Amino acid sequence: MTTPNQLPPRDANGNLIVVVETPRGSQVKLKYAPDLDAFVWSRRLTLGVSFPYDYGFVPGTLAEDGDALDAFVFTGVPSYPGVVVPSRIVGALRIEQQRDGEPVKRNDRLLVVPVNDHRYRSVVDIDDVASRTREEMEEFCRASLLLTNKAIELRGWADRAEATELVDVASKLHNAG
Repeated sequence: MTTPNQLPPRDANGNLIVVVETPRGSQVKLKYAPDLDAFVWSRRLTLGVSFPYDYGFVPGTLAEDGDALDAFVFTGVPSYPGVVVPSRIVGALRIEQQRDGEPVKRNDRLLVVPVNDHRYRSVVDIDDVASRTREEMEEFCRASLLLTNKAIELRGWADRAEATELVDVASKLHNAG
């Protein structure tokens, strides 16, 4: 049986694969633990904060922070931990993160749309996402890390082409390791 971390970053049709860890609306961050092959409670978010969209990772990638690339699944409905979402890349929020005096590392968040969510068919690139929605996502990223040992700096939004390059680089890093 294939586990989530053994999946490739793209399916046979070339769609990006995102494995949902934390569903939309959750006030608890869940994280896939390969050693347990299970989703575990990572931490509770600050009071009043919940995930605005499904949140997960792109298997077969390795980002600068040492984990797979993170991704928000931009859609109007939640799914469940472990759901595999064939997606198309829309953009990415560039984030620099530092944990308790460690060196600053990139920890970008991809923004993807499920290929079969026809209501979001017109969302092709980051400029198709309302600026208010992007601002709210930025504030979620800040709020979700309140009272943790992590500090972040937001470095703007990458378009679809730059976000696709992030995936390609992270896939090569994963395969080299």
